[in-house]
Amino acid sequence: MMMKFFYYVFVRPALFLLRLAFLPVKLFCRLFSWILSKISKSWAFRHADLDAMDGWEFEEYAAQLLRRSGFHHVEVTRGSGDQGVDILAMRDERSYAVQCKHYAGKVPNKAVQEAYAGAQFYGCDVAVVLTNSYFFPSALELGDSIGVELWDRDTLRRMVRGEF
Repeated sequence: MMMKFFYYVFVRPALFLLRLAFLPVKLFCRLFSWILSKISKSWAFRHADLDAMDGWEFEEYAAQLLRRSGFHHVEVTRGSGDQGVDILAMRDERSYAVQCKHYAGKVPNKAVQEAYAGAQFYGCDVAVVLTNSYFFPSALELGDSIGVELWDRDTLRRMVRGEF
């Protein structure tokens, strides 16, 4: 009986006061943790190793990058039968067909041709080839002549920095 009295009169109110006293600290720690998680995710996204990714990872990264760059209705097409288009997206009332090329060397004409054909197949307004590398001069010339936008490594980095 005396133990219950002691608990309800002294211990329980003391525990309540301690919880109340440390509540702002607990809330601050949770807020700080949440902010750190957001910063670390953003840092990891900005500092992703583009060359270490495989093709699928690069496509997912590119889709996320397009979302962050103001594109909406971003959809990654899957597997065979995608007609040379890896990502479909919208921006400023224009539809984009994006062909992602994760290359160690320069990107050839074939990618430009695939993107153009895929954009026609899906009825998109703009055909794009996005790469972690650069383009052969002949691919740049073909892209200019048939209206395919070519986004190379430098454009990709600008997109990551939010300058696109």
